[in-house]
Amino acid sequence: MKYSSLLLPLLLTGLLFACGKKEKTTDSSAKPALGTPVKVAEVGRQEISAPIQLAGIVSASNEARPAFKTGGIIARILVEEGQFVKKGQLLATLNLTEINAQVQQAQEGVAKSKRDLQRAQNLYADSVATLEQVQNANTGLSISEQSLQMARFNQSYSEIRSPISGKVVKKIMNEGEVVGPGSPVFYILSAAQADWVIKGGLADRDWARLALGDRCEVSMDAYPGKTFTAKLSQLADVGNPQSGTFDAEFDFVGNTPRLAVGLVAMLKAYPKKQGPQAVIPVEAIVESNGSSAVVFALNEDLTVRRLEVTVGPLFEDKIVILAGLDGVQKVVTAGAPYLEDGMKVRTIQ
Repeated sequence: MKYSSLLLPLLLTGLLFACGKKEKTTDSSAKPALGTPVKVAEVGRQEISAPIQLAGIVSASNEARPAFKTGGIIARILVEEGQFVKKGQLLATLNLTEINAQVQQAQEGVAKSKRDLQRAQNLYADSVATLEQVQNANTGLSISEQSLQMARFNQSYSEIRSPISGKVVKKIMNEGEVVGPGSPVFYILSAAQADWVIKGGLADRDWARLALGDRCEVSMDAYPGKTFTAKLSQLADVGNPQSGTFDAEFDFVGNTPRLAVGLVAMLKAYPKKQGPQAVIPVEAIVESNGSSAVVFALNEDLTVRRLEVTVGPLFEDKIVILAGLDGVQKVVTAGAPYLEDGMKVRTIQ
């Protein structure tokens, strides 16, 4: 009896301890929330006319680089750099010694061909020469006359006359130098104020957004604090293989300041609005390669799917999506780099 009275309290204590331990174990094994935590954002639709920024060089739409038709030694340069010239004005001449000798040689060749033809005709009349010999002599005369015509043509183009009215911006060669056929001797810009343009290059995506007539704001370091207006006047259909861009030309609109070739201009072109476009936060972009990028779209069952999209221009803290988000309502912004296609997620604030 003594042992029974001592054993009962011990059994009760052990039972209570076991129950408490079991309850504690049950609480610690509660199931965690399912899915990777992510933040999402709505896919917006906005009419966006985000400006396109590029650099350009002030130039002239009407310019000329006159050259000699034939090569030779420059005898005279009649104008200097900075001088204004009129259309048709004589600018330079070649030393005509060699050219005049070629003309004289061609004239002698024509005279000889005429004598040969006359001799062949006389012999043919006496039945000594054949008809073929007469025909060959006639052909020889025709060739000689054409050679004389070419020599006289080159003689007449042994001088340079200005093809436009304008300013001689650069004199490329000097008197006494040997010049080849077609090598420019001068660089002339039109004197008309309306001929000033800005030339620049556009990337592929910017080329696709612009159209002729689109407005552009122009700023130049030469005129700090001032903004001028221009419009897109020419847009190349073929890319420039040297720069990898598409050449574009902008005409000034309205009054222009005093300009010079080579001034650097910063342009901000505004494409016409093209209707509502899909926009998402920039942080939703996971990968990008040129105009392609990857985003994760949120499905109704709280899974995500990996989508390849075509991106457009940046607009504030958002980016335009040109293709790939049809039917998508939400995209993942925070946590996207840790996701895989089809993964279960849960949204957090």
